Amino acid sequence: MNAAITDSRVPEIQVQARDLTIRQMEQWFDWMDAMLEVHRSMFVFREPAPAQLKEHKSGLKLAIRYCLFLNTLIADPDFNEPELVSRLQVRARQLQDAYDTFHDPALTDAQAEEVLKQVFPE
Repeated sequence: MNAAITDSRVPEIQVQARDLTIRQMEQWFDWMDAMLEVHRSMFVFREPAPAQLKEHKSGLKLAIRYCLFLNTLIADPDFNEPELVSRLQVRARQLQDAYDTFHDPALTDAQAEEVLKQVFPE
């Protein structure tokens, strides 16, 4: 009897896990969008204070790490959500560009300006 109950619940659990992951990804996209908006409003168009830059750096590093983690989860062939993978990769690139613009010592000021022009054309 227990085997029959377990067998009948496996697909339900899989569907629930998939739906939950998709809902969580949408929340993450909202969070990443908000983080990028803060980046634009407080760091691109203003001169941030050193403490703000430090917080900016740690926040972006954390967001990029989570993108890598989430990509591992949703890029699994069994998950099969290429649109989510694509959206996440775009956000990860945007976050990396934001990080590189302010925190990559190998990026020259001219290169940083070029990245800003590409991301925020006037």
